Amino acid sequence: MKYFKGITLIKPNTRFDRFLSNRYSSSMFSYRQIFSMLGPLIIDQFFIFFISMLTNAMISASSQESVTAVGLMNPITMIAASLLFATSAGGTVIVAQFKGKGDELTMKRSSAQVVMITFLVGAITALILFVFADPVVNMAFGGAEQIIKDKASDYLQGFCISLLPFAIYNGIFSVLRGIGDTKTCLRLTVIINGVHLFASLLFINVLELDILGTSLAFIIARLVGGVIALYIVLSPKSIITFRMGDFFLWDWKLQKSIIKLGVPFAVEQIFLNLGALAAQMYIVQLGTISVAANTIAASASNLIYGTGFSVGTLAITVVGQCIGAGDIALAKKYGKRMVEIGTVVMIITTTILYPLMPVILGLYAPHPDALVIIKDLILIGIIPIPFFWSMSYVMPSTLRAAGDANYTSIVCMISMWVFRVGLGYILAMNLGMGVHGVWVSMGVEWVARSVFFAIRFKGKKWYANSIV
Repeated sequence: MKYFKGITLIKPNTRFDRFLSNRYSSSMFSYRQIFSMLGPLIIDQFFIFFISMLTNAMISASSQESVTAVGLMNPITMIAASLLFATSAGGTVIVAQFKGKGDELTMKRSSAQVVMITFLVGAITALILFVFADPVVNMAFGGAEQIIKDKASDYLQGFCISLLPFAIYNGIFSVLRGIGDTKTCLRLTVIINGVHLFASLLFINVLELDILGTSLAFIIARLVGGVIALYIVLSPKSIITFRMGDFFLWDWKLQKSIIKLGVPFAVEQIFLNLGALAAQMYIVQLGTISVAANTIAASASNLIYGTGFSVGTLAITVVGQCIGAGDIALAKKYGKRMVEIGTVVMIITTTILYPLMPVILGLYAPHPDALVIIKDLILIGIIPIPFFWSMSYVMPSTLRAAGDANYTSIVCMISMWVFRVGLGYILAMNLGMGVHGVWVSMGVEWVARSVFFAIRFKGKKWYANSIV
């Protein structure tokens, strides 16, 4: 493990060095390689969620209606973004497996295909949502105040414009992560989110453009990201170099593999976010304070969850390359180790960030009544983390890395609708627990997911389907 300047943190031949080597090193990866990929991913995810948190805090300080509008739109914008994530996630698995197999030519060809299809999915999604922004908002949140619905519609249309460049750099990100180049991803993330933060300060705080300012900041940051990402992969000095013509070559065999992995994940993400949307629809009935509290608590909690998601990304790269190399035993080993690392990372992150929550929440300038609820929700979300979070979210990445997309997607969809939506409604509305009940149901969902993924991992079916 090293700093970016190359200073060694763990001295060779020490007891700790031997422990890590025995536990995490193998014929394919040393533990130093594992952690050198993980470090940038953690910083990457933390930076993304931190900037998102600051932006939400600016919106919240601007007006309660604005943060409520953004919060209501989150499930819808996440449905759109998840279509890109699903497509690119399938691409990451393909690229990782070809990398592990040692097929450099096909790896480069498949990488270009990933970027192309991700952009097409993004463009189609953006066009549909932009045209039907008002009907979507009215259909989903017809009972909300008119000022909130107007702001929500404006925010959705701005998001759609930003989706075009976002699709480009998201596709390129997935390729770089598939080959394990997490440091380039981190550099690009810092640039994009730095631009986003500066633009948000300018448009929201200085020029006071409110929702319009939020949209402009998204568009500019993602445009910069798309241009730089294209420059990186078209440069002859890049680790993986494309020609411009590579983006327009349609390889049905590769696309079929990408779609085979991406479609179940896309359907899963759509249903998950529809579930979140359904939850938002009954949370709206609890009042603006509850909606704002739920939005702010989710935004602040993402700082903690983000580090865990980074381990899931690492699992796809590491396990995917093991599967590509045909080493099932090693894939099993790293599947277990990724869950282990995820648990440790989440415990450390929670221990550091939870005491800082009063400072973090102060950035949002929440209503006093909302602040009381927010603190309760964050605590409810933290309690099950050491026991169930990693198995619930890191293990499915391991399964997907081997091509086991259908099972993971089915489990995620069913658990979401049965527990977070169904049980959440019962607890929140029927039993009078309010928004607290929604967060309790989320913890129950993690328990259920953990059980089903653990059972699947112990069997043989998860690595039975060959992709490359």
